[in-house]
Amino acid sequence: MCSLPQEHTFWRCITPVSIKSLADGQLANSKGTIYTTPASTRAIVKNIILVNTNTTTESVNLYFKASGGTSRRIIPKDTQLATSNKLIMDDVITLEAADLIEGDTTTASKVDFVINGVEET
Repeated sequence: MCSLPQEHTFWRCITPVSIKSLADGQLANSKGTIYTTPASTRAIVKNIILVNTNTTTESVNLYFKASGGTSRRIIPKDTQLATSNKLIMDDVITLEAADLIEGDTTTASKVDFVINGVEET
C-alpha cells in the first residue's frame, strides 16, 4: 500500500511484514531443505534453534543456498550437539525468493529445529 503524506512530496510505500515461526521439524541424516523463501517474498531469519533429543551426541550442519546457487555453511562443519542440549544460531540471514536454508545431522529425526524470522511480501 502506498500513500502520499500531505506534508511531504514523496511516496511512502508499506509492504506487509509477518513476524513468525518460518519453519519447524526434524533434521534428516542427509542434507535437506528445512526452509524455502516463498515466491515474491523476502525473509530475514532471526534465529535457528536446534535441540538434540537423542541419547548420544549429534553432529549438525546448517547451510544457506541462494536460488540457483551453491550451499554455503552457516555454522562450522559437524558442530557437536550434546545429548539434551540446544544450539541457537542467531546470526541474521537475509533471503530472497527461492533461497533455502538446509540442514543435516548424524541420526535422522533426532534433532528438532525451529526457524524464527520475518517475511515481507
